[in-house]
Parts: sequence; structure tokens; C-alpha cells
Amino acid sequence: MALSCLILASVVAFTPPLAAAMNATDDKVEVVSTQERIELIGGGSVTGTVLKEDADRLFIDIGPTIVQLPTRSVISRTRLLEGKEVDSDSEIDRIYRIGDGEPLPLQEAERNARSSVVRIMAGGGLGSGFIISEDGLVVTNVHVVEGERDIQLTVYLDDAEGGARKQQIENVEIVAMNPFLDLALLRIPDAESLSLRAVKFAAADSLDRSQKVFAVGTPRGFERTVSEGIISDPYRSFEGQCYIQTTTPINPGNSGGALFNEAGEVVGVTNMKIMQSEGLNFAIPLDQVKFFLDRRESFLFDESQPNTGVRYLPPPKKNQPGD
Repeated sequence: MALSCLILASVVAFTPPLAAAMNATDDKVEVVSTQERIELIGGGSVTGTVLKEDADRLFIDIGPTIVQLPTRSVISRTRLLEGKEVDSDSEIDRIYRIGDGEPLPLQEAERNARSSVVRIMAGGGLGSGFIISEDGLVVTNVHVVEGERDIQLTVYLDDAEGGARKQQIENVEIVAMNPFLDLALLRIPDAESLSLRAVKFAAADSLDRSQKVFAVGTPRGFERTVSEGIISDPYRSFEGQCYIQTTTPINPGNSGGALFNEAGEVVGVTNMKIMQSEGLNFAIPLDQVKFFLDRRESFLFDESQPNTGVRYLPPPKKNQPGD
């Protein structure tokens, strides 16, 4: 009852004075945006996104509305990630974002996703990639950039008229590579000046057969081409690796692009097809992409060892009888 009264009082108080407080530029108001579970005096709790806070108040988005809580009523605050408690700052500081999984019409999902897709030119090769953070980190396939140093990206930026404009980026840096997974991480220089838009990853790594998916890439040089299909098999074993098998058309130039679900969230990285066959296309599953990104320091690129980053010498051969 005390919690209900408190929330009611907060909602009623969301009048022009509170709105003004939310929009104020007072240096004492800290702007934040984290999901938290807040335990209150009296045994109640509130779960929502903390929008702003100061010494006396918390402004919390609980979905239907924004409520105001006095800080003196708060016993404890726990940060949440995907609905679970965050045990360490390292989890909250990961380099990719997780979506909410809410399905969207294909046109809207594709519109949200396509601004994050990039075209990659490496030597004489052409491929795709996608931006995973606004500070310029891009995921693609190793085979798109392998053996190359002169890497160029084309990004698609929002313009003032609501459309898009292309901008070519030179001197793109290779951050990490894992040839076994066929995944590479690139960095766009001076990304802070470009207003980049990043994709979101699906919260769940699992996929269902017949689930609808779509890809956005640069097949045969046709920029930001959209192709739609379904999941044929979410766990297809192929040459010792697990892949997503999909009917979504994949062609040369699509490699390194993202495979999206109906929410416009990344579920895999497109990387190959069986030539002279229809509907046999493959993508690297999201759990392997997360594994690579979360452990990227193990795969840091080394210019002196361009293929793997680390070179392990072969063990001595076993002596044969008579040697």
C-alpha cells in the first residue's frame, strides 16, 4: 500500500514542474540510463530504467510512465542486465548492445538495421560488415580482410533530409582476428565525428527452425541489398564447425554482413554458401560471435604475424626407430 501511494504520488507529481526538472540543465542533476531494481523502505521495490538522479530524487521509467522517488526512501539499488543482476562492471562495459527481442514489421526492422551495415573493400576483394558500437568497432569475416593492410569502409550516415549519405573511410585498423571462427574486428578511425549507428544483438542465442530472418549486405557490389529467408537448421555441423543454415540468399559480397531476426537484431554473421545450389547458405552463430568479442584480447592482430596474431611453433617430431 505504501509503495502504491508512493508511485501514485510520483505520477501525480509529473506535472510541468517535474517535466522542467527532467529537462533542466542543472549541473547537480546526473543523467544516467541504466536498468535497476530499487528496494524501498516498507518492503516494496521498483524495477525500471533510471533516467536522471540528484541528491534528493530518482526519475525512473517503469514503462507506462515515469515516476519520481525520493532518495531517502531507497534502501538498495541493483543494476540489471537482460533482467539479471550485474556482478561486475566488466559485464556492463561489453562492446555490444543487447536488444529487447520485440518483433517488428520487416520494413521497420530492416530500416533500423541497414544504417549499421558497411561495405568493405580490401585489396581487390569486396565484402560487408556491421557496426557494433558508436566508437567505430566493426565485425566482418576474416576471409574478407585476410592478407590485406589497405582496408576501406563505406558507411551510410543519416542526412538532414531524413535520407542517407555515403562516406568512405580510409586507414581502417584491424583489431582482432580469429581465422578458425572466420571473424575479424575492425576499428574506424575518428569515429566520434561520424555519428555512427550500432546494431543490437539478440538476447537469446538460440534459434528455431522456420524462424524468419533477413540479411543486409553488398552482394556483387549492390549496396545495402536486403534478402529474406528462414532458418533451415540452427545447428548445422560443417567441417567441424557449427553454422546456421538459412534460405536467405547469400552471394559474393555478402560475406561479413549480419543475419537479423524479426526484431532487427543480429543472430549471426553470414559467411558462405554452397555454390551451384539454391537455398544452402550459412552464417556463424551469435554465441560464437559473442565468444570472439568477449575474448578479443586473445585474438589481437599482430602485423608481424598477420594470419593469427600469435605463432606457435610445431612440437619436435618423435624419433623413429633407427634414428
